[in-house]
Amino acid sequence: MKKNIIGLVSLFCLVLSFIFSSCEDKYYEINKDFYKGRKVAVKNPMDGNTLRIEQYNTDQIMLEDPNDSTVVYDNRGFQFKVADESIVKIAEDGAITPVAKGTTEVDIISRADANLSTSILIEIHKDYHPVERILITSAAKKALIEKGYELDIAPLIFVLPGHADNKKLHFSLDEASKAFANITDEGIITGISAGVINIHIVSDDNPSVTADLQLNVVNEIEVTSIVLHKNLNNGTIYVGEKFPLDLINSTLPTNVREENRKLTYTITSGTGVISIDSENILTALSPGTAEVKIESKYGITNQFTINVGAENKDLTRLFWGVDTNIRYSNGQNYVTDGSTGKPEDMFDDKNTTFLSLVKPGKSYSGSVGPPSGQFNSFTVDMLLPCKFKSLRWNHRYNNSYTYLRVWAISIEGSNDGENWSEIQSGIQIPNTYGAANGADANRYDIALNGQYEYRYVKVTLTNWSDNSGGATSGSSMQIGEFGLSK
Repeated sequence: MKKNIIGLVSLFCLVLSFIFSSCEDKYYEINKDFYKGRKVAVKNPMDGNTLRIEQYNTDQIMLEDPNDSTVVYDNRGFQFKVADESIVKIAEDGAITPVAKGTTEVDIISRADANLSTSILIEIHKDYHPVERILITSAAKKALIEKGYELDIAPLIFVLPGHADNKKLHFSLDEASKAFANITDEGIITGISAGVINIHIVSDDNPSVTADLQLNVVNEIEVTSIVLHKNLNNGTIYVGEKFPLDLINSTLPTNVREENRKLTYTITSGTGVISIDSENILTALSPGTAEVKIESKYGITNQFTINVGAENKDLTRLFWGVDTNIRYSNGQNYVTDGSTGKPEDMFDDKNTTFLSLVKPGKSYSGSVGPPSGQFNSFTVDMLLPCKFKSLRWNHRYNNSYTYLRVWAISIEGSNDGENWSEIQSGIQIPNTYGAANGADANRYDIALNGQYEYRYVKVTLTNWSDNSGGATSGSSMQIGEFGLSK
């Protein structure tokens, strides 16, 4: 019993040393006597020396001493070296994320004592997943078909489970409905005349799985609602800035014909503060407050108030769109970290919120980053071409580790989102290379090598701790704030 207590105390000390060491290997060199004579084995149910995992599941490696069941190791005290990361990814905490079918060897080596190690095979296999249910979304139930026009209803219908092998569906109308519309087997509906239609949906994989949907064909789909951008009403812009209101606001339903979506904007007060031209481009003219009424051709209205401040060097980010170059298995373009992690969290002037992406060659919480040697990036859409000559950068303030920061970037510009021109590469972010860990609330304004004017800006995250001589700890890279300035 005494031996076990000593062992557990030593293990506890080892875990504490991990917590206060930022996971660097040198901190595991203490208490080596504890590991003398120790063994390590994988505790998970195994088929011989093989851990088998279904492709759409995840697992967690569990480690113990096979000769002493009271010793359960902390996974973060071990390195997991995967021979083929195109098959599986293993995070620092031992979380296993399948990537593709196949078998790969995994070496498990103690950070404290390389002699404490083992090796296993991980086999990723795939079972057949039949369709169990057809899900009709609320958007599908609200859809309208206009006489003489098409609507593809299939994208609004889902099968469950989401990883079913054969997701094909067949669409048909009952006889009475054929007087009002036609439908293809793939779900493209063409309106013939106003009336109610009944759609029958059948799974190709499992014909016993069916669903029915009733929709309306109308003579013309009308705008029923004008939706303001969440940041527009009572937002603040600055003298000299321009904004395309047709790209900022939207209408419902979404399949109103383009010519019927056109909105009319009327300045009801503050005519010297802003102007709105025939293309619905709003220009900030002078400091003050303006009120604007919006109306559709169908008489649907809305309104907003806008504040204008004196000219500001920072480009207004209220209406920027942003996307990343990756989609994780859960469909997100970012990894959740508490209540934050989204790309738009870089635009909220709170450097305790941040964009979070998985580092290339790593995985985090079931999300797999790009392969090693590739890069993460994000693209900003400013809606109109804007002039800028410097960029703004904030690290995430409430985490002090430099291995979670981006160390260098490259920037490109475009006016169509497809053809890109290099702006500058090798831009080093302050307080990264060679910097000691520590909280950093600073805003960094980094001058570019000239003035540029683009609508789209792509930022590629080229350097971080792992590929630049720093610690290889941490599975994500995070950005507190990003902006551009004149």
